[in-house]
Amino acid sequence: MAPRPPFTIKSVPNVIILLHGFNSGPGKKAEQISEFIYKNHLTDKFKLIAPALDQSPRNAIREINRLIRGNKGRKVFLVGTSLGGFYANYFRAKFKEEFLTVHAINPSWRPSKTLQKYTNTELTNYKTQEKWVFDGKYIEDLVEFELFIDSNLASSSSNKYNIHLSLSDELLSFEDMMTFLKLNSIQFNKFEYDSDHRFDKIIDVMEIIIRDEKQ
Repeated sequence: MAPRPPFTIKSVPNVIILLHGFNSGPGKKAEQISEFIYKNHLTDKFKLIAPALDQSPRNAIREINRLIRGNKGRKVFLVGTSLGGFYANYFRAKFKEEFLTVHAINPSWRPSKTLQKYTNTELTNYKTQEKWVFDGKYIEDLVEFELFIDSNLASSSSNKYNIHLSLSDELLSFEDMMTFLKLNSIQFNKFEYDSDHRFDKIIDVMEIIIRDEKQ
């Protein structure tokens, strides 16, 4: 079977790639972003890609990499929430080029630990209701990606790396991540919100993306 061609968006200069969290899929945030683009007459400037990521972290990383590389001729805004925020951090570590701006929202920092309890457990996807098993191999893959982030996370310009944190996140703590970033003198912009882990401020993130795109 021939490999799939890259998912590219034609005729627009900016692409937003939205990465959902663990055991989830594209949903309300994708709808809100699409509506924002339409209502603000930005369809000639921005297109949204909101993939349903594979449950396997390794497969998800491959898919995201394909989407980013397939749109290298444009400005790419990578927006990830929770586990999607972890993937966003990974690609901040992987790509240093100016075409990529990262927005990590309530990002998981050590998913190999926070998701350990789900190992070999049958889960039901929040969005699709599909049943699946969180394989133990997935933890090994996450550890590998965590080590990559630890070794490679850096940004040549702080306006390319943005972290958005909810002040009342009930699932994740961001203390270790903040300590790591500061100890390693990694440049980033931090935004804090009166919200919880579900994060209902995606339009605020879009406003930042629009502002930065104009600069």
